[in-house]
This record gives sequence, structure tokens and C-alpha cells, in this order.
Amino acid sequence: MGVIPLMVALVFVVAIGAYSSPSYAATASQTVTVTVPEAISIVVPNVDFGSIAAGSEGTSPAFTVSNTGNVKIDLYVKADASAFTSPTATDTIPITGFNIFSNVTGNYQNITTSSLKIYDNMNKASQGAGTPTTWTTTLRLFVPPFTEDGTYTITNTYTAVKHNSPAP
Repeated sequence: MGVIPLMVALVFVVAIGAYSSPSYAATASQTVTVTVPEAISIVVPNVDFGSIAAGSEGTSPAFTVSNTGNVKIDLYVKADASAFTSPTATDTIPITGFNIFSNVTGNYQNITTSSLKIYDNMNKASQGAGTPTTWTTTLRLFVPPFTEDGTYTITNTYTAVKHNSPAP
């Protein structure tokens, strides 16, 4: 056998060997994404000071604000009017003597008709169980001397924004 037939035979054997076993597996990578939307949610109870004598200051019972959402928040409060009013009395109780204990300052701050930051970076509800993060605070109110007897009310609006977002 000559050199040329030997080379042809070797090329044939090598070619058969290279293509004789089929491929049964391949791999690929996949990236999977999911977006969890913000859910900002708070719970704030109503507060009843009880009786405060005219010319005196009273402190409310402690109450708890709850962050039931899935983001860290900054919490703001504002009074919806400039005074407490009564359906039966002609007097009002101005909000100039209306305060809330603030987490931001560690002191009482005056509530006005503009948003006041009272908590900075309140943690979100716990993952899984959803147990809310809570904060307990109190209000103070000065009732001017000789204020007419009656039940006075005001509405406060609490607003939660995502931590470090612009104030409402």
C-alpha cells in the first residue's frame, strides 16, 4: 500500500471518529426578574384626651402608629384646621398649643396646618409574618382660660412617604 492510499484511509478513520458520537446535552443561562411594587400603608388610631380644665395643659393617652407597608418611611402630620371646634360651643381651641412628641427631635413639636416630619426612617413591616413596625407617641394640648364647656375636635392627617422622598 502506498503513501497516498494510507493517507486517505487515515483521513477516513479520523473523520469517522470525530463525528461518530452524537451530542445529547446543551446548556443555556436564563435571568429571571421580578418587581415588587411599593406598598405604603400606615395605621393611626383616634385619640381622646378626656377632660382638660380651661387654662390647663393635658397630655393624651399614649397611642401607637404602625407602618404596615413594605417600605421604610418618613412620617408627617398636619392639622386640617387652625383650631379645635365644637358643635355646641362658640369658642375654639387654637392649635398654637397643640403638640406631638416627635421621633425626629426627641421633644414635643407644634402641630400646624403644614406637614411636620415626626418620624425619620421608620422600618417596614417584617417580611413573611407582616408584623408592623410600631411607634408610640403622645399629644399635648393647652386649653385657653375660660374656654366654654363642650367637646372639641380636630382632624389630623398623617402622611407616610418612602424614606428620603420629598415631604408631602
